[in-house]
Amino acid sequence: MAVSSYLSDVAGGMVVGGSFSGEAPASAALDLLAASGVRPQDISVMARDQGLAERLAAQRAWTPARNARGLARFAPRRLPSELRARYADALQGGRVVIVVAADGQPPDTLAALLAQAKADRIEQWWQTPADLFAPPELAGPF
Repeated sequence: MAVSSYLSDVAGGMVVGGSFSGEAPASAALDLLAASGVRPQDISVMARDQGLAERLAAQRAWTPARNARGLARFAPRRLPSELRARYADALQGGRVVIVVAADGQPPDTLAALLAQAKADRIEQWWQTPADLFAPPELAGPF
């Protein structure tokens, strides 16, 4: 996966993240983001449990099951330092972290959506280039 499809491979881009207590609240957040027009390829799901991350990534109907593994990230391996500094303890504690690239919507709007979905530790930051988001060939139709 390469972030260069959705965040500049030279400069990076703004992202918004939040942690969730488990699968049900994270799933509800993904539904809310989708209903608000956030593109699936702008969302990355991270969890300590690889199966959980893959289930949540596969919940999006357009995602073929064979591509769910490519869309899900799991911790603690190879997390970008900015993300690790913010959410490593949450991931180690079994929480689910959703990170959204502020590509089509302002970061404040995305933060408000995560707050509405009852996320904890909502943060906005400039993410340097990293493989957080799926490239177009894994992301499905636009």
